[in-house]
Amino acid sequence: MGGWVDVAQIISALATSLALIFVARATRHSRQTVEESQRMRRLESERDDRAIAVAERRQASRIVCWPVRGEVAGKVQWGIELINASDAPVFGLSVHRSEGMSRKGTSIPEIRATAKILPPGRYFVPDRQRWPVYVQQQAILEPVPGNADYMPAICFMDSDGRSWVRGADGQLGDATASRTGSDVTSAPASAK
Repeated sequence: MGGWVDVAQIISALATSLALIFVARATRHSRQTVEESQRMRRLESERDDRAIAVAERRQASRIVCWPVRGEVAGKVQWGIELINASDAPVFGLSVHRSEGMSRKGTSIPEIRATAKILPPGRYFVPDRQRWPVYVQQQAILEPVPGNADYMPAICFMDSDGRSWVRGADGQLGDATASRTGSDVTSAPASAK
């Protein structure tokens, strides 16, 4: 009878060992599954954050400007072409270009213009006017490339109430964050 007890203990020990191996493998597999699940959740969260950031910038990225020369109001003028290519107006717009000097040594006058509301469309901001002037799509305004002193900085609030700055270097940024490269010194009045 002592032999049967030894065989039963050996079988029991083998079954316990196999169960422990199975538990160890199942635990390792569960840990890998949890790690993979956490990695996928992080990826989804990052993707969602990027989608939110893109959606937040969608309107602001469609507000652009550059220096131009063209016939506006019956005379050739230098100034800034400002385009709101979004589907909604922007608010508390301010356009600022510091006084500067062209490469040929010509003085570039300062521009300070504002608009409480800027509907979608194409606008011209002349040197000596305090607000943008609407121009028809067929109007010809020649861009003035190659001289950074002609570039303005703009500040505005989008239709969702977020304030933005597009610096003289063309970079678009949140107006509540750092304003590196921007000549605009204040957020839109309606954003304060």
